[in-house]
Amino acid sequence: MRRVFVIGNISLDLILGGIPDFPEWGVEVLVPGYVMRPGGAGSNAALALSALGVETFIVGTIGKDEVGEEIKQAFQTRGVRTDFLFEEAEWQTGLSVALTHAVSKERSFFTELGAQSALSLTHLKRVYPFLEEDDGVLLCGYFLSPGIRNRETALFLQELKREKGGTLLLDTGWPTEGWTQEVKEEIKRLLAPFDYFLPNEKEIAGLLGEAEKIFSFWSGLLVVKLGSVGCCLYTPSSSFLQSTIPVTVQDTIGAGDYFNAGFLWALQEGYEIKEALFFANLVASLNIASSPQRDRLVGKDGIREYVRSRR
Repeated sequence: MRRVFVIGNISLDLILGGIPDFPEWGVEVLVPGYVMRPGGAGSNAALALSALGVETFIVGTIGKDEVGEEIKQAFQTRGVRTDFLFEEAEWQTGLSVALTHAVSKERSFFTELGAQSALSLTHLKRVYPFLEEDDGVLLCGYFLSPGIRNRETALFLQELKREKGGTLLLDTGWPTEGWTQEVKEEIKRLLAPFDYFLPNEKEIAGLLGEAEKIFSFWSGLLVVKLGSVGCCLYTPSSSFLQSTIPVTVQDTIGAGDYFNAGFLWALQEGYEIKEALFFANLVASLNIASSPQRDRLVGKDGIREYVRSRR
C-alpha cells in the first residue's frame, strides 16, 4: 500500500476519568481530571497512521464550527491529509463524552453524532477518482455513519474493489441497535469486497456466535481483537493467537483504532500476516500507554526502539 484512505467517524472526545462506578441519577461525582482531543474511530486511526509515516487521508464530515476547525487543524498539524474532510454548515461537529473506570481503564461513551450523520455515498464518490490500485481503504466506525448504511454503499464498495483494486479493511464497531437479524444481514452484504475484517471478540460473537462461521459466505481474512489478551487470526483452515504487549494503560479509548493503524502500517512495510499482528498489538499498546492527550503517538523510531530492547 502506498497511501491509506480512512473513512470513519470524527468527533471531539471529552474524556472524564477515572470513576469507581456509574453514579445514580441526581448525584454529583468529582473526577480527577479531563482531556479533550480529536476522537472517533476515523480520527484515531488516521492520526496513528500518520505518526507512523503513512500518507493518510481522512474521509469524513465535520461541522462548519470552531470545534470542527480545531480538529481540522490538528489533522493538518500532525500530517493527516484533509482533502476529503467535508465541512457541513448545517451540522455541529460530533461530540463524545467518555467515562473511564478508575481501575480497569475501560470506558463507556455518550455520543452526539452531529455532522457524522451527514456522511453519505456522495462523499465517498468524491474520493473514488483519486483511488489507485496500491492504496488501502479502511472503513471504520461504520455503525456511527447512518448515511452510508445502505445497499447502495455496499454495491459501491464492490465496484470500487472490482475497478480500483487496492486493499480494503473493515471495522464496523458495535451496532447501536444491537445485533438484530437485519443488522447481521447488512454486515454480510457489506463484507463481500473486503480483504480484512477487524472486529473485537464481542462484535464477532454478536454477528455470528462462532468466528469460523464467517468463511461460509466470505473469503477474506478475519482478525479478532481480544483486548488485553491480544488478537486472533482466522483463516478457512486455521487460527493463530498473537499475544499483546503488557503496558501501563492510561485509558483504552482508541485501542482498536490504533491496532488497525499498526496492522495497516505493517502490511505496507511488507511484513507477513503474523508479524503484522505483532506490530498491530504493539502500536495499540504503546499508544494507550502514552500521555492522556495522545499528542505523541508512536512512530517508526518508537517501534524500532521497542524491538531492539526485546532483542
